Amino acid sequence: MQPPPPPRPSRVFRANDIATGRAVLDGYPFRYIVIGPSMSFSTAIGAAVNPSAGQNALLDEVLTAVEYLETRGWELVSMDQGFVACLRRVAR
Repeated sequence: MQPPPPPRPSRVFRANDIATGRAVLDGYPFRYIVIGPSMSFSTAIGAAVNPSAGQNALLDEVLTAVEYLETRGWELVSMDQGFVACLRRVAR
């Protein structure tokens, strides 16, 4: 009897994990991924107190991760108003 196959890697990543190096996508097996904001407790409190500043912080976090991944062979496909970015790896 064969062991079950390993679980598939996630396609959803948190922006802060990419920016801090906790999620490294070099050698990632799929072409498309989704990046969302990390929404830490302090970010959530900041967004509640000052919605405009909170939105700017979330957007900056996601765009920072996108810009980093663009230097690693990924490109932005789309971004929704909830600050979720869809990227694809550029064909090699």
